[in-house]
Amino acid sequence: MLDLEYKPGAILIRIRAGARDALTAELLDSLAAAVAYVGPGRPIVLTGAGGVFAPDVSPVPGPVRAAPLHRLPQVLAALRAHPLPVVAALNGDAVGAGYELARAADARIMSGGIIRPSSESAVRYCPAAAVAAGLVDRCCAPAELIDVALRQVGRSRLIGDDGHHAGRVVVGVVAVRDPLAGVVRDEVGHDRLSG
Repeated sequence: MLDLEYKPGAILIRIRAGARDALTAELLDSLAAAVAYVGPGRPIVLTGAGGVFAPDVSPVPGPVRAAPLHRLPQVLAALRAHPLPVVAALNGDAVGAGYELARAADARIMSGGIIRPSSESAVRYCPAAAVAAGLVDRCCAPAELIDVALRQVGRSRLIGDDGHHAGRVVVGVVAVRDPLAGVVRDEVGHDRLSG
C-alpha cells in the first residue's frame, strides 16, 4: 500500500510494507501509478513506514518473485525519468530491490535501518557506513528525515530564467544555466544539456 501526501514543494510517496513483507508486483504497479499521478510538475520524496523503506522481492522462486522482477525496471525507469528531483528518504531497511528503488532517486538521505544492496550478500550498511560507502548522500536523525528531504528537494531544483525546470542537478554542486549555450555548467566545469 502507498500513501501520497502533499508537502510544501513536493509530493511525499510513502511505501507501507512490513518487515516480513516482500515487494510485490501490485506494490510496484501502485508506485508507477503514483509517479504518473504526480506528473512532471512536482518533485517527489519517496519514503517508507515502520522501519522499512522498501523490502526486497520474495526469495521464493515462481510467480511471486518473477512478477515484481519483471515490473521493477519499468518503475526504476519512471523514477529516473521524472523531470524534477526525486529524493529517497530512507527511514529504515532497504534490501535488494528495495534499495534499487532508492538508487533510482537523485539523492538519498538515511535516518535508520540498514542497506543491503543485494539480498544474496550478508554485507549490511548502517547509516554512517552507507554514507562512507557512497550508497547514500547523507544521514540524519529520524525525526528530521522528511524535513531534510524536503530541503534537499529545494536545493536540488534548478529553475531556468523562464521559470521552468532546466535540468537535473548533481547533489551538493552549484549549477548555472547558460541559455545561450544550451548547457548547464556545474562548479567543477562539467557541461550537461539543459532542457
